[in-house]
Amino acid sequence: MQHSYIIVGVLISILCGVQSVCAALPPSLELFDEELNQIQLEQEQQQSDQANEFNAELFPEREDDSIVEKMHQSAAETSSHVMVNVRGESVTLEDVPIYAWFAEFVEDMASRGIISGYQDSEGNPLGQYGPADNVTIEQLSKIAVEASGINLETCTNSIKNELAQGSWSESYIRCAESNDWAIYSDGTVDITRSATRTEVVTTVLQAFGASFTSLDGTVFKDVNATTEFGVAIETAAADGIVSGFTDEEGNLTGYFGPSDPVNRAEIAKIVSMALQIY
Repeated sequence: MQHSYIIVGVLISILCGVQSVCAALPPSLELFDEELNQIQLEQEQQQSDQANEFNAELFPEREDDSIVEKMHQSAAETSSHVMVNVRGESVTLEDVPIYAWFAEFVEDMASRGIISGYQDSEGNPLGQYGPADNVTIEQLSKIAVEASGINLETCTNSIKNELAQGSWSESYIRCAESNDWAIYSDGTVDITRSATRTEVVTTVLQAFGASFTSLDGTVFKDVNATTEFGVAIETAAADGIVSGFTDEEGNLTGYFGPSDPVNRAEIAKIVSMALQIY
């Protein structure tokens, strides 16, 4: 049926090049053009939904998780994409549609001044958040420092990590080191590589001063007594920040994936939830 509408719509577009022919079209055929536009809009939305269908298996379901419905309602009244304020200027994040599952959390983080999206070499906003991009160790340090409200001036002036010296993230790495956050403490971590799920969870919990539970070793099949920072993973699960992998039907598989990366859509939700819990 959609294909028929498209063919008729194309024919109408061609015929309407001749004004007399277009004027002679019956009202029923004139409606095809509107229906064609509606179909195209629906197809574009489906493609956008698929493009932004990022893996949310890190997170538990919540009773108030009707994000898509709320975002659609908001989209009808405002912009179709999340807007952030960068130095007093409103910037549209073109890769964060308002109905995406992570939009609420990106918007929350942006409203708190924790994130603002990518910028060019001169500091001008590019209107891109990069939700599918993996979070790096240095990006994690900035997000954790900003989210926890640490004053950069209160951190030590010395820095152990040679890779961070002179980089944009130097002040954040210094704070991470001076606060003894585990993965930064000895100054040897490669700040340019992707952060693992274990590293993200551990850093976020330390940044918020969470109380760690004892390591049980039975919460996840791939997290046991020998897993590095396993106690942080189980604490995050107990506090409702993460829940592990799910299958195609949404059932928990019992796996967490400690060494898997975390994308920028996922960390927006992790930190947003941590701000509510801690």
